[in-house]
Amino acid sequence: MERLYLADAYIREFDATVLDTEGGGVLLDRTAFYPGGGGQPADTGRLEWDGGSCAVTGSEGDRLFVDGNPPPAGARVNGALDWDRRYAIMRAHTALHVIDGVAYKDYGVDITGNQLYPGRGRLDLSFDNMTRELAEEIIAASNAAARRGLQVKAYFISREEFAARPQLMRVAGHLYDKYTEFRIVEIEGFDMQADGGTHVANTSEIGAMVLSEYKSKGARNKRIYVDLR
Repeated sequence: MERLYLADAYIREFDATVLDTEGGGVLLDRTAFYPGGGGQPADTGRLEWDGGSCAVTGSEGDRLFVDGNPPPAGARVNGALDWDRRYAIMRAHTALHVIDGVAYKDYGVDITGNQLYPGRGRLDLSFDNMTRELAEEIIAASNAAARRGLQVKAYFISREEFAARPQLMRVAGHLYDKYTEFRIVEIEGFDMQADGGTHVANTSEIGAMVLSEYKSKGARNKRIYVDLR
């Protein structure tokens, strides 16, 4: 399958061929629907074809979940993303990378978890202690970085290069074991890390990050909740 979202997160519509519909899920030969993973939810949208249409409600792996009768195998379909939702998630994803970049560079902490939603997200960081003042400082520094209008790009590197650059690993090492090549998301001049999700092209698109809540989720797991304005 050709995963269009890995090369261009701004593709809103695409044409594809249905490979099969076994088990109720629709498998296409190419897709711009992000399947979910890494804290980013699966995309939603629609499929349309000659004689029918159905809503895309999510996915499991490469198979799309649909509401309604699926297109037949072999059909040519047009896929359209719920773009407002996807773009809000992209903004939130890049926002969390900026926040993580500040936490990693300025405080030497890693990610212990995250979850994305349209226009908001949460990030778990490996702080021993945190105060609201510290959380506010991190968000203020993140907003200052985002306002610089930094370009965001994605590319692949080999396992050998990845292994030689441990700073690209921001989560538990065993989570990388299944990959033979690694997709890197780089915020130019600021941060880079392995990531398979979708992002905006420039940090100026994020908007303002606002700390909505923070809490301790364990001895070395402090959670920051962020809304975008």
